[in-house]
Amino acid sequence: IAIPITLGSAGLQIINLFDTMIYMRRLTGALAWSSDAADTAKGIYNFCQTIFNLPCSLITPITISIIPTVTAALTRGNADGARHTEESAVRIPGLIAMPCAFGLALLAEPITALLGGYSGGNLAMATRLMTVLGFTIIFNALVLVSTAIMQAHGHAGRPVINMLIGGVVNLVAVYVLAGMPLINILGTPIGLLMGYVVISILNILSMRRLLPKPPAILPNLLR
Repeated sequence: IAIPITLGSAGLQIINLFDTMIYMRRLTGALAWSSDAADTAKGIYNFCQTIFNLPCSLITPITISIIPTVTAALTRGNADGARHTEESAVRIPGLIAMPCAFGLALLAEPITALLGGYSGGNLAMATRLMTVLGFTIIFNALVLVSTAIMQAHGHAGRPVINMLIGGVVNLVAVYVLAGMPLINILGTPIGLLMGYVVISILNILSMRRLLPKPPAILPNLLR
């Protein structure tokens, strides 16, 4: 199980690296932005990503902790107990992800103005970026939970494949959107959101196909 997890983490880092290269080249190439303007946009986006990563860092330990509990229940042949643990684990990230997502999305402007000290055009850019990243938290939480559940059932390779597919969707979306004048840097978080949506859908479909008693993810996440 360690090898697929390591490959998944390495894959995410590689995708993030290509993501940065793509949108910077699209801004300075297709849109003919100056290097200073592109670097400013990159700095604002990196700042928004830092805020985006905060609730995700709280969710990750919760999802990792369910793996041994679910595995122990499956070892004892207690499929119902494993399913109950999985659904309980889904509700806890939901309690974190939902308030954070809507809070960051709806209060993006005052949050970025306070924490980033932005004003004028930079504040407007940070607000748009933070709004999209806010809603991305929901799907990031869904990916983390569903990945941990499949790993607990011994299907550690499937989330890696789904992640790579979502990563390709992310990169293609960034390439297309970041080159549009009206979207520009906003295409980067939109591409990230699209990637997480695709991974979430693929993970849910994989659980329904691979697990004998798949947990009800969406009802418990929204409960």
